[in-house]
Amino acid sequence: MENKFLLIVEGEKTEPNIFQEVLERYGYNVIRSNDKLDLEGVCSFEEYEYQNDKNNIIIIQGPRNRLHDFLMLYKNEEYSFERFFNMYSDFFHGIFLIYDVDHNSVYDINEMYSKFNDESSGLLLLSSPCIEVIGDYNHKRKEELYHHISDYKKDLNSYYNEHRTSINKYIIDNFEELSLYYLEKNRNDFDETNIMDHPRLIVDFINN
Repeated sequence: MENKFLLIVEGEKTEPNIFQEVLERYGYNVIRSNDKLDLEGVCSFEEYEYQNDKNNIIIIQGPRNRLHDFLMLYKNEEYSFERFFNMYSDFFHGIFLIYDVDHNSVYDINEMYSKFNDESSGLLLLSSPCIEVIGDYNHKRKEELYHHISDYKKDLNSYYNEHRTSINKYIIDNFEELSLYYLEKNRNDFDETNIMDHPRLIVDFINN
């Protein structure tokens, strides 16, 4: 029997593009929604056509692109967050929320992770400071001070443009190598071989 997974991503294009191309390359059936997650009406994922012989993944953009705004919606009684996640925790084998650390506060990160810390009902995964940093692991670029994350992204994209590619394409083309590098780095940094403990340890590291 196939498994169904739900990826709730922050970005409209970058994260969906990267994950769709990579996951399809590994044989997953990826269903990419063009809508944002509608928690007021509560989405119905049963309407999607799944392939019975594959693991199926739905990628959908979250209702807000900052953790703080996400939490404000969560606390708003007009939106059925708990009802939504309770409803689909049995429908999906795993639910993952993929967000940038960006300029979110320590308090918002802690609160989000306290609510979403288990893949069976929703696990928060953080890119620090943004997903583009995955492709910036082995370049001997001079140290820079960036006042905003957009300045960092602009500088990183300029670097890749000089090498006739883009940061997104580099990540997609080298995803396996990059993933293995960061898994090993996390294992060494945290002295923890169980990768499912890495999200919690990364949250603690960012907060420190």
